[in-house]
Amino acid sequence: MLANRLVSALVAATMLSLGGLGSSASAADLKLKAPAPPPPEPLDIHGFVDVSFKNDYITPRGLLVTNTGLTTQILVGLVFDAYRSKTGWINDISFTGGVWNDLWSKQNNPTVDSWNEFDWFLAMNVKFAQDWTAGIQYIEFISPPHAFPGIEKNVELSLAYDDSKWNTVLPLHPYAKLFWAASGPSTVVLGKAGGTYDVELGLVPTLDLNKSGIPVVLTAPSWITVGPTTYWNNGATGCGVSVLTPCAASNAGVVSTGLTGKTPLTFIPKRLGNWYVDAGFQYYHLINDSLLLAQTITGTAATFASAHRDIVVAFGGIGFGF
Repeated sequence: MLANRLVSALVAATMLSLGGLGSSASAADLKLKAPAPPPPEPLDIHGFVDVSFKNDYITPRGLLVTNTGLTTQILVGLVFDAYRSKTGWINDISFTGGVWNDLWSKQNNPTVDSWNEFDWFLAMNVKFAQDWTAGIQYIEFISPPHAFPGIEKNVELSLAYDDSKWNTVLPLHPYAKLFWAASGPSTVVLGKAGGTYDVELGLVPTLDLNKSGIPVVLTAPSWITVGPTTYWNNGATGCGVSVLTPCAASNAGVVSTGLTGKTPLTFIPKRLGNWYVDAGFQYYHLINDSLLLAQTITGTAATFASAHRDIVVAFGGIGFGF
C-alpha cells in the first residue's frame, strides 16, 4: 500500500515539474486519479429481527399450543463472528444470542395479558469443510402465564450440509437435529419430564427466482421427528373413548412440509439494514396419538376424538438483518 502511494506521488511530482519547464498546461489539467480506498472490513457483529403473524401456534415437535385468534411471534438476536477463514478446514465460528416471544390475542391473562411464551437461547455454530455447519444451542422455554409448571431447559445439537455449490437448480440443504430435553416439564406435555430426547431429520429445498429476474426466494421446509416412545408419553392414558384407553406407543412424532416465499424490501436504504417480507404455510401431520391427547390439556381440543391430526398454519411476516 505504501509503495503504491509513493509511486503515485513520484508520478505526480514528475508531471508537475514537466509542466513547469515549459508546458502551457495548468495544474487543473493534470488531474491524477487517487488510489481506490481499501474495501471496508466486514462486520464481526450482526443482528436480526423477525416478526410473524400466524393463525395457530404449533411447535416443531407437534404440540398444538393455540388455534384461535392471532398468534404473533417475535424473534430478536445478535450474531458474533469469532473466526473466519476461506482456506482453512474450519471456515467460520460464530456465537448467537437471542430471545423469542409468542403473543396470543385470545389469552387475556389478568397478569400478562397476551404474553404466552418467552424463550431465550445461546448458541455456537462452526462451519467446516466449506459446506458443513455444526451447532450447539442452549434454550429455555418459559410460560409467563404459568401454562406449564417450571422452566423447560433444553440443549440442541445440529448438523447441516450446504449442497448449493453442486446442486445449483434446487439445493436441498439437508440437516439433522438432536433435541435433548434436559430438565423441566415435558416439551410435549405428556412425555417424560427431562432426561429424554427427539431427533429431527429435515430438508429445506430452495428455489432462488432471482436467477430468473424475480426477486423472490422459495423454500419448502420439511421434516420428521423420531425418538423414544417415552418422549411423547410416559404412561398417560385416554387415547380413545375411555380415559383408561392406552395410547399407541410410537417412535415417530410429526411430519411437516410447507412453502415460504421471501422478497427483499429494496426501497428501504441499506444503511437501515436488509429488510424483507415473507409469507407462506406449513402443514403438520401428527403421527403420535399422544400429541392428539395433549391437545385436550393445552385447550386446543375438547376431547381426544375431536383433536386435530392435520394442521395448516398460514403466516406472514416482516424482518431485517444487518
